[in-house]
Amino acid sequence: MTQRLFHRGYAIEKVEGSGDIQEVYRARLGGKVVSGSLTGVKKSIEWWVDTSMVTDPAEFDALARKQTRQVEEYKGFRLMNDDPEKDEKGWYMMVRGNLMKGTLPALKLYIDRNGEKLRA
Repeated sequence: MTQRLFHRGYAIEKVEGSGDIQEVYRARLGGKVVSGSLTGVKKSIEWWVDTSMVTDPAEFDALARKQTRQVEEYKGFRLMNDDPEKDEKGWYMMVRGNLMKGTLPALKLYIDRNGEKLRA
């Protein structure tokens, strides 16, 4: 029996014989069949609906693996860096809808000095 899911009006089928370790799904978009992980196939459908372009699910899976975000909680504030290996000054945080950027020690020092004002 084939397992079927629907996403934005398109049928997604689990490929028969795909193992439990790596499940493979497929969908038909614009006359072409795309196959890959479930999240990749869903993102391909999203891309097809939004742009009418067929994109291989493996491209979306590669993007997901490539993204490495470092997040640190400090005194109730979330400090983030999207690419910690490349950019030490790429740390940022959101405070009352405002973006603050800088190095990790500089942001921590700012929180230490202005923490009570930022929470108010």
